[in-house]
Order: sequence, then C-alpha cells, then structure tokens
Amino acid sequence: MDFLAKPEHRLTRSAHALVEEMLSESRLIAARDQFAAIAQGIPSISALSTTPQTAPRHCEGPFVADHIVRAFVAIDAIVEGGSMRNCEDIATDPVLSLALLDAEDAIRDYPDAFRAFVVMHNIAKPDRLLLVANAGSAGEKEGFVRSNRRSDEYSTSSELHRYDKMRRAHNGDNTSWFAESGIVAIYDDADRAVIAPQYAEIRAAIIRCFDLEYAYEKFIAELCWSHDDVEEFFATPGNESEFGVFAARAGKAGLNVEKFLDALLAIALIDHGVGRLNLVNDRAQTDLGIFHRFVSAEHAAMPERFAAREARQAHARKLRIKAILGDSGLAPEAIFALLKTPIGPERGVVMEHVYQVIRGESKGEVFADHTEHLRECAHRAQKLLAAEGLSV
Repeated sequence: MDFLAKPEHRLTRSAHALVEEMLSESRLIAARDQFAAIAQGIPSISALSTTPQTAPRHCEGPFVADHIVRAFVAIDAIVEGGSMRNCEDIATDPVLSLALLDAEDAIRDYPDAFRAFVVMHNIAKPDRLLLVANAGSAGEKEGFVRSNRRSDEYSTSSELHRYDKMRRAHNGDNTSWFAESGIVAIYDDADRAVIAPQYAEIRAAIIRCFDLEYAYEKFIAELCWSHDDVEEFFATPGNESEFGVFAARAGKAGLNVEKFLDALLAIALIDHGVGRLNLVNDRAQTDLGIFHRFVSAEHAAMPERFAAREARQAHARKLRIKAILGDSGLAPEAIFALLKTPIGPERGVVMEHVYQVIRGESKGEVFADHTEHLRECAHRAQKLLAAEGLSV
C-alpha cells in the first residue's frame, strides 16, 4: 500500500492573499489589546508604540508596535488552524511544504514562547534607533544623515520630534511616506543587544508576562541573537554552509539543537514573512523570500532534517489511513472476521483486493456474498481519503 499522498490539485493563492485572510478585524483587535496589556504591565515596552519603523522592510505601520501586533495576529491565526499550506509558491514544493508544516506545528505547540520572542527581540530598538535618509531626498535636507556626519550615534529626541512632525504632516501610509521622505529606520545591533545586562529585568518580565518557565529566557534570547542572521546569511545564493552556525550556537549554549532550529524556522515564517510587509517592486506585500532561502539553506546544509520530516509525514499518513479505513468499516481485523480469513499470506491478498476496490480498479466480486457491503465501505473510505489527499 502507498501511504504517501498523491499530488494534490488544490487551489493555490498568493502569500499576500492568504495573509490578508488571517488579518481579521477580531484578531487585530485582540492583538492590539494584548500588546496594550503587556505595555501596561511592563512600562518600558510602551516605547515601542512610538519607535518608528519604515519601508522597505516594514510597511505594516509607522511604529514597531504595528509589527508586533501583526506577528501576534499571525500566531493566533495559525494556532486557530490557519495555514500557509496553499500558498502558490509552497504547495507544490515538497521541501518547502514539509518545512512549513514543522514551522506551523512549532507555533501551535509553543505559541506563548513565540509571542514572547516577538516582543523581546524588539526591546532594544528604542535605544538604538537611527533615522537616516537616502542621498538627495527630502529627509536628507531635513538633516537625517548617515552616522559619519553626525555628532550623536543614534537619533536624538529632537530628531524624533522633527521626524514625527514630518510624518504626521504627510498623513499617508509607510510606503508613500518612504517614497516622499527617503528616510529609513535602522537599529544597529538591537537584536544582539537584547542579551545585555541593561535589559535583564525586561527579559525576565516578558517571560513572566507569558507564564513561561525561567529556562525560556535563555532560549528566546538566543533566538533574538540569531534573528537578523536568518535573513542576512542567505541574502544571496551560495552561502548555505553558514546554516551550521545556528546549530553550533544552540549546542554551545546548551540548548536542544533540533528545537532551536525548528524555532528559527518558525521565526522565518511569522516574523520575517507573515508578520511584516516588505516593499517589493514599489508595493507593500507579504514576502516569504526569507523563509524560502532559510529552508533552502537548511536543506543543503542538513538534508537529514528533510529526511526526518519525510519519515514523520509518511508515518502520520499511515496512521491516518488506518484510522480512515477503521471508520469506514475496513479495519483489517473486521474484514478478516467477516470473511473468516485464516492467519497467513491470504490476509495480505484479501487486503490488496480491498485496496483495489477503494482505488476503483475492481468491483470486489471476489468477496462473493459480502461484495455489496464492502463496496459501500470502500466508497466511504474513497471519499474520506480523497478529501485529505491520501491514497492506498
């Protein structure tokens, strides 16, 4: 029996369309309320509601909090059964689709750990924000210049005030504001700064806020350290060997390497992909390019992870097919009892005849007086299997 799925001819859609479905008004309201509650409990987090973010990497809203809210929505949607499995550039690629299943499973298994990460990896941004403008832009004329032309390493409060005044006067979205001003928000080493002693109290407070065990603080801080590398290591092809750095970091930190890599995979999906809007060809849209490159690098550097996913999927499908056959009245034990089939090779022959009926290759005449009953059972099984893209 073939326990693997036949190729599915299901309707596929763009990543942007699928994500927009996830962003229901009720989920957005719930995510905003959750962020507000976190900020109330941890006052320093409230600074993220006024810390700017800009295109091209963040078009989802003018402030870092907008990115956090969108990522919360993505997590909630996946926990509630949403999936990117029908994404047009994932559905037909077995490497990507199996990695996606692992990423989504990790999120469903540990949603609060990922919510904690979404908040934690942003906590140093207010302290390391620098607003700089492209050469010749309106923003450059207003004094938003590169660090080698500045006296202060990061943007000052007066610069932030001036920036906010300009942005409010524009009164447009992040995409049009970026086109007009040319100003980009950058955050230096904010991801890695999260582990600094000055943020120890905030880290601990975030862990308590999400009711996580103390050990999660170290795990999530290490994820923050690797966050930007997930994107930057594989910006161009040919650097796949760098993937091994992540496993080495986890091992050196005494973390479970497989769980750490699964978590980075989930972060590539929800934080770099679904949880933000990138400027692509002058349009703000969901871009799963980082997830794709991360998965491709993993497949090249650690093919055994893909092999393990294949094995898990085959086992899961085998169990599901067995359950469907049982629900349809075609459990082997029930058939052998019905047909009084003795123990031995004959049982294998009987089951192959059953599978032929399910596949439509036989009408089951060999079952004599039981043909009609087994046909009905096979018809039920056929429908159930087809609905899940399974076959026998």
